[in-house]
Amino acid sequence: MKRKAFVVFAVLALMARGRVEAQQTYNLQQCTEIALKQSLQLKADALDLAKTDASIQQAYSALLPSVTVNGSYQYAPQVQASVIPAETFGGPEGTYTAARLGVRQTKYATAELSQNLYNPSALIGLKAAKILVTGNQLQIRSSQEDLVYNVAATYYNIQSLMKQEELTKLNLQNTEALLQSTTDQLKAGLATQTDADRLTVTRDNTRANLESLQNNKEKYYNLLKVLMNVPLSEPVAIDAFRDSEVMVMPEADYDAKQKTNYLQLMQSKRVAELDYKNIKAGYLPTLSLFANYGLYGYNNTANPFENINGKFYPTSAVGIRLKITVFDGFNIRYQARQRQMEINKLDVQAMQTLQQNEKDVADALADIRSNRVTYENQKRNLALAQKVMADINQQYQSGIVKVSDVINTTNDLQTAQNNYVTAVINLKQAEINLKKAQGTLLPDAANRID
Repeated sequence: MKRKAFVVFAVLALMARGRVEAQQTYNLQQCTEIALKQSLQLKADALDLAKTDASIQQAYSALLPSVTVNGSYQYAPQVQASVIPAETFGGPEGTYTAARLGVRQTKYATAELSQNLYNPSALIGLKAAKILVTGNQLQIRSSQEDLVYNVAATYYNIQSLMKQEELTKLNLQNTEALLQSTTDQLKAGLATQTDADRLTVTRDNTRANLESLQNNKEKYYNLLKVLMNVPLSEPVAIDAFRDSEVMVMPEADYDAKQKTNYLQLMQSKRVAELDYKNIKAGYLPTLSLFANYGLYGYNNTANPFENINGKFYPTSAVGIRLKITVFDGFNIRYQARQRQMEINKLDVQAMQTLQQNEKDVADALADIRSNRVTYENQKRNLALAQKVMADINQQYQSGIVKVSDVINTTNDLQTAQNNYVTAVINLKQAEINLKKAQGTLLPDAANRID
């Protein structure tokens, strides 16, 4: 029996060890890399890019020759009559006669080749398709930046909750120790039931707060898994926050015109300018070459396999088509005017975007400085509150202070802890806000898309 028990214990120990090892611990960089690699949103954006790449090939097709084949079969139980002058066949002048000049069955097959020789719209469309590819690349970059920002924000929220959970557990241990000491004193007649009850309430409130923190942490973990596109059932853990992670962000130089939002506006302007040129090209002539060849067969019966004289009659033509818009009711003129107004509006929006980019960086730097000072203050306050709590505990054990002093000091400590964690998350949030404002969220932010 002892041997079996040992085997069972060993198996359970190995299973427990396997679960611990299966839970991967990630730092922020690893979380970001996984999210960028596996994000469903980025995969959707990549499909849009592939679709736009295909549109370039479609635009090229307008410059290549096209070949069409047509065929038709028709049987007319009553052939249409044609009215001709009777004098054509020797009849009296000024009279007309009706004659059916056709046959009941007609069938034909034709093939036509056409080639654009000069078509400004086709060339402009090709340029626009290439610009749309760059636009899709910028959209992917924008999605990547949003993803990196959301991963970082979620990561820091989890870290703050982990820190709160750690501090709350210490508070719970301290309160439980005081409650046990007070219970012992109550039995010895050195404490009142009210003292024990008040500490019991404090302990239960701390437990409830701990459960709430753990629940919120689980939700943020679920959000992080969704951003990383990993199964919710997969165990994931992140590195705990360390004070050494807090640093002063350098005021790095940046170019507001290289931010993704500004580049996207410039791409929209280029597309609008090409659209404007395309509309104006409606006044230009188009020139194309065509050649066709066809076979016609005729018969008086409905049999499609028989022809008069037992043969088809060929026909062919070669030519050039020229198209010139002479007057369109000013349609092209007013379409072009609308596009010009859109271009002007994009210029104004570009100026607004540059101003907003400058403001975002200035605000982020101000937040960095302010939150850094707040963090240092709250860090000192927390250390002081912990020291006061330790002193009060000793004084309570010695009977110098009352339980109300312990509870009040506990509340002060919890306030200091909450303020410290809030200062931490605000500082980390300010750091990623600065990176977002400067357009440096992505590791390759220096390699911008022109």
